[in-house]
Amino acid sequence: MHRFEEAVRSIGERAPTGASLKRMFAYWESGERAVTVEAYRRAFVMIYQAPYEALGFAPNDETGRIAILREGPELYDVDQGLVALFESQTQNLRMLDRRLGTAALMQQTEMHVTQMEAVLQNSVGGRRTELAAALAAAAGLAGWQALDQGSIQRAWQLHDVARSAARESENPTLLAHVTAQSAYVLLDASQSNLALQRIQSAAQALGSRSPRLLSVWLAAAEAEAAAAVGNESHAQRQLDEAYALLPDGDDAGELPYLMLDEKHLARWRGHCLARLGKLEAIDYLNVALERVGDSVRAATGLHVDLAHAHRQAGQLVEAREQVKTAIDLAGRFGSRRQQNRLRALLPTTKG
Repeated sequence: MHRFEEAVRSIGERAPTGASLKRMFAYWESGERAVTVEAYRRAFVMIYQAPYEALGFAPNDETGRIAILREGPELYDVDQGLVALFESQTQNLRMLDRRLGTAALMQQTEMHVTQMEAVLQNSVGGRRTELAAALAAAAGLAGWQALDQGSIQRAWQLHDVARSAARESENPTLLAHVTAQSAYVLLDASQSNLALQRIQSAAQALGSRSPRLLSVWLAAAEAEAAAAVGNESHAQRQLDEAYALLPDGDDAGELPYLMLDEKHLARWRGHCLARLGKLEAIDYLNVALERVGDSVRAATGLHVDLAHAHRQAGQLVEAREQVKTAIDLAGRFGSRRQQNRLRALLPTTKG
């Protein structure tokens, strides 16, 4: 590891140190992750005095779109085709995440982000801002997956990558979304007031430039944060605003990271009402459950919310049934976040 750190420094890059480096080596040695960062590959080539192929590294031109400039430092000439490939891969991971859950995809998504970071850091040409936007969307997805895994620190780090890339992309819509989404890390860290402030700040910074669908999402996210701090009137106002703003058509093509319609808002309202201890939460959550679609994460969260709502209504038999279903889903699809919510619920529903 000392030789690795020295080799990376000699290339002009920085490597993780201490416990982080040990974890990286453990992943590499076990085969759980591949060495994807170009500087790290070059460091191993220097250490072992062996070519890429002998070390099991795939050629760097596997996408067919990266032209490596042979003189001076290794730079990537990024074109529109490469950006489109990255965006397509992110969308595929996003859709697989809905079907398979976090446990099956988190490592793959993080490797995707790492590769995009390496290309962005060494990119030339006129597509850098577009590549930065693609990285922001991918890092936001990875951050959400890390949060679902219960890894608060990693989720915050990945959202920080997303925010930095969004700023470089000069895309205010994307920046507002990843900034507001990072508020969920604060919610899970029991910093509800800070989460509410962050969502409000993101919405205010975007102002009238916000696409309508994003305005709906921001209003609903603010309602959830308001419910977390116990501000019922604020939460209800924001939920009403979200319903009022919901467009008739589908403009999600411009915002592929948002999947939002009436059934999603029903789930959101039910979640907020359950947080606030309102009995009508059960009605909204049951409506949402009938149309949950193919998102395993959404289904798991719905059953946890229903368990909370039934418990608050004194319906312990129904609460126990929802807990059983939620435990099964959270275990199968690897949602430690929902498992943590269940741990707080179990003592009051066992008997």
